[in-house]
Amino acid sequence: MLTRALQRAQTVIKNLPYLPHVLSPLEQGAPWSECNPGNYESAQQFTHAMVATMLPIFAPFREVPHLPYEVPAAGAAIDDGQAWFFLNGICTDRNVLRLNGKALADRFQRRIHLMHNPSDGMFLDLLECMVGRTMQPISTLESSVASILKEALEKHKKVVLIAHSQGGIITTGALKKLVQELIGSRARLLNKLEVYTFASAATEMDLPQIYAEHFYHSDDFVARIGIADNPEAFSGRKFYYKAAGHLLNAHYLPSFAAGKFVSADGQPSRLLAHLPTSTKARPATSRH
Repeated sequence: MLTRALQRAQTVIKNLPYLPHVLSPLEQGAPWSECNPGNYESAQQFTHAMVATMLPIFAPFREVPHLPYEVPAAGAAIDDGQAWFFLNGICTDRNVLRLNGKALADRFQRRIHLMHNPSDGMFLDLLECMVGRTMQPISTLESSVASILKEALEKHKKVVLIAHSQGGIITTGALKKLVQELIGSRARLLNKLEVYTFASAATEMDLPQIYAEHFYHSDDFVARIGIADNPEAFSGRKFYYKAAGHLLNAHYLPSFAAGKFVSADGQPSRLLAHLPTSTKARPATSRH
């Protein structure tokens, strides 16, 4: 345990030069960009989002995941018996969470149910990622996510979970709980689950019974202290793109939709196949 902690500390220190680029470049023109004040319903919401990002506030019992949802801005959401969920990452208040949901809803033409990992401010959020776990009590966030997914798997023919950043840490714990609870004949429910992470801050996710894909930028500090530092500890398929930036809407989704991520195994992404035909881009070719 001590050896692992020291190794993680060394990884954090080694990657500190990448830390200033977590929020850059400030891509205001990306669809539903978190950096664009015009994407918020009011100036007050934008201000609240920025303040919540910076203030070091730790209140572990104030919230657990909740299930409002966002739908595509144009056209009806696809209704085919699937349930789609999103679990956010660092520096995300409810206003930014909604922007993430709107971006995903538009990209995939789906109703996106939102599960909130409340922000403790950039400093504490990054500290949580650095130590490799969430400071929220395990019994609240991870158990809540596991319970929500289990109920959805019992009701729907397919369940898709998209997690970003610190949400990858919570997802790993939640999926472990889910695997422990779905035993015997109920384990077949796991065949209906697909998990996709962007810039996962987790240090491992070894759950081969669950289909998973992981996307990360090569120069993203959070990804570099998470999945990029130890990709062999992750079951599922890995995709990378040589870029910086950590924000989901401003940085990751445009790269993903443009087909810029390269797969480690040379095979195409199943998540990319979920994009409506009109928005699909030709995937990047593996350089391995």
